Amino acid sequence: MKKSAKFTLAAIAVALMLVAMPKKASAQFGVKAGIYTSHFSDIKDFKLTDNLGFQAGVLYKLHVTPNFALQPEFLYVAKRSTLKAKKGEKTYDGRYGLKYLQVPVGIQYGPNLVVARPFVQVVPYINYAIGKDKNVGDWDDINRFGYGIGLGAGVDVWRLQFNARYNWDFSKVGDGEKGVKFNGSEWRASKARGIEFSVAFTF
Repeated sequence: MKKSAKFTLAAIAVALMLVAMPKKASAQFGVKAGIYTSHFSDIKDFKLTDNLGFQAGVLYKLHVTPNFALQPEFLYVAKRSTLKAKKGEKTYDGRYGLKYLQVPVGIQYGPNLVVARPFVQVVPYINYAIGKDKNVGDWDDINRFGYGIGLGAGVDVWRLQFNARYNWDFSKVGDGEKGVKFNGSEWRASKARGIEFSVAFTF
């Protein structure tokens, strides 16, 4: 099955899950934005440092019970990392970055304390790469479809939501054995991970 088809089927599965929810469940729409600290692992002969990216998008929060909620989101996420390393006689210096459309589904649990609702969450997600820095290499070297999971916590206060979570990509950045190129040099296939901090407004 092609990667684009997998992404489409996963998005349809999320939509069907929402349709199947109880009719009495209350729902909210919202907008969300935040920062994203990224790190790419398993880079042969190179050292990467964390770098700030960002995210922005929309969300749909479904209160299934007073303590349990589902929160699908549709986000634009920029994952970036900075490379500074020497290999042989050459010094490689630059930024590595990919831009994704990401669909996370937050599974939240927490008590409603009237003035606030703190919660913990597990967040499986899928993403699809739509942009890259010019020095990354060709699209043929990149695995555009990816998936992973996030763990974190947050709090709802009035119509605001403050959110923090740690994300692990299970899929590799490189496409199979091709890896990813940076300034003409081969990298081993890498996986991304990072911490995000965000603020959302619901209505």
